[in-house]
Amino acid sequence: MNAAARPNILLVMTDQHSAHMLGCAGAHHVSTPNLDALAAGGARFERAYATFPLCVPSRTSMMTGLVPHEVGVHTNAPAREPEEIRGTESLPHLLRAAGYRCGHAGKWHATRASAEEADGFDWLRDFGDEGLAEGAAEFLAEYAGQDRPFFLVASFDDPHTICEVARNQPSYYGELPAPDLATAPNLPTNFGPQPFEPEALRTEQTAGAAVYGTTNYTPEDWRLYRQAYAHLVERVDARIGQLLVELDRSGIGNDTLVIFTSDHGDGDAAHAWNQKTALFEETIRVPLIVRWPSRIVPGSATPQLVSVGLDLLPTVCDAAGIDVPAHLTGRSLLSILHDEEDSAVDHVVVETGFGHGARPTTSGRAVIGERYKYVIYSWGRHREQLYDLVEDPGEMVNLAVEARHVNKLEQNRRVLLEWCRTTEDHMMLKRLVLPANTTVEVRKEIYAVPY
Repeated sequence: MNAAARPNILLVMTDQHSAHMLGCAGAHHVSTPNLDALAAGGARFERAYATFPLCVPSRTSMMTGLVPHEVGVHTNAPAREPEEIRGTESLPHLLRAAGYRCGHAGKWHATRASAEEADGFDWLRDFGDEGLAEGAAEFLAEYAGQDRPFFLVASFDDPHTICEVARNQPSYYGELPAPDLATAPNLPTNFGPQPFEPEALRTEQTAGAAVYGTTNYTPEDWRLYRQAYAHLVERVDARIGQLLVELDRSGIGNDTLVIFTSDHGDGDAAHAWNQKTALFEETIRVPLIVRWPSRIVPGSATPQLVSVGLDLLPTVCDAAGIDVPAHLTGRSLLSILHDEEDSAVDHVVVETGFGHGARPTTSGRAVIGERYKYVIYSWGRHREQLYDLVEDPGEMVNLAVEARHVNKLEQNRRVLLEWCRTTEDHMMLKRLVLPANTTVEVRKEIYAVPY
C-alpha cells in the first residue's frame, strides 16, 4: 500500500461505557444519535470484549496487543511502567515509524493520566473532556489537503464520571440534570445478587465500599444511578458528534478510518453492581464501531467474538499497511468484516483483578464462547460460574452447580488451562480448577513453585 493510499486513523474512546448503552444496541433509556449515525455509516461489532474490565490494564493492552498480565499490569497501580508501552512495537511507535503523525488528546491512563511524547505521540492535549473536541478539531484542521496521514486518539473521560456520582462527589465537566425518579429507567431484569454467585465479588464490593459508594442503595437509588449514567453517555455522545462534524468539515472524512470503543463497561445496576472489575457482561463487553467509507459496508453488524485489546493494533496496522509484530495473536477487524479465512475464533478470554496495589487480592478469568461463558475467581464459594448466554444473557442461572453440565465445565477448564500455560499466566494458573484428565507432569509443572 503506498503512502498516498494510506488512510488517516481516528481512534475515539470513552471510559466505562457498556456495550448495551447505545441506541443502536437497543437501549431505550439513552439517546446516542451521533454514535448511532457512526454505526449506520460503518460496522458495529456486537460481541466485543475488553481484555480486562479496568482502565490501566485494558488501555495498556490496546496499545501493545498483549493481554495485561503479559506486560505485568494487574491493577490500576502497576509495580512498574510497562516497557512495551514505550517500546518500538507499541501502536503509536509502529505508526510513527511508518510515517504517521501521532496525536493524543484526553485520557491516556496507560499508565499515567496524560500521554507524553515518549509514549509515541508528538502532539498532546492533557486529560479532561472540557475543550477536548475543540482541540482535536484544531489538529484535524491542520491536515486538510496534506499527504502525510495521521493517527489521532481522542479519549474522553465520560461516562467514567458515574463513579463520582455514586460517591456523592462533585460532578466533572458540568452539572447533570436534576434526578427525577418518575422518568428514571426501571431496574434491569438481572438486578440484585443471584443465587450461587461468587463469594469473592461481594467481599471485594464490601471492602471497597468507599470506592463503589452504593452499599446502602435502595432500588430507587439504583434507578437514579442508571438515569445519571445515561445522562453521562448522552453528554459524551454530544462531544463525539462535535468531533465527527469537524472531521467531515475538514474534508478528510472519506479518507479516515474511524474506530470507536471503550476500555470497559459499568455494572449499571445489573447484579446490584456498579463500576467495573467484575466479569459480568455489562462490565466486560464494550461498544466497537468501525467506519471507513468505500471499504466497509454501511450499517453492517457482526456477532463474531472480538477482543478489543488484542485486535485493535492488528486492525490499525492492517489499514496502514504495516506488518503486525509476529508475537501478537490478535486479528484485524477488517479481515473479520470481509469474511477472510481464519478470521473467526471460537472463544475470547478476559482477565481481572481486584486491589489497589500492584498485585490483586482477588483474580479472575472468563472464557466466552459462542454460547457458553465460563468464569472462575481465585478463591471462595461458587468461584466457578457457567452461563448459557443464549438462554440466559443476564447471567442469572449458574449452571456450574449442576452435575449434568460437568462436560461443559471440563471443556472450559481445558481451554483456560491451555490459555494460562500459553500466555504464561502464572498468577492464575495455580488457582484454576484443573480438568480431571490433567497429567501428573502438568500438575508438577504448575505447582513446582507453590506460591
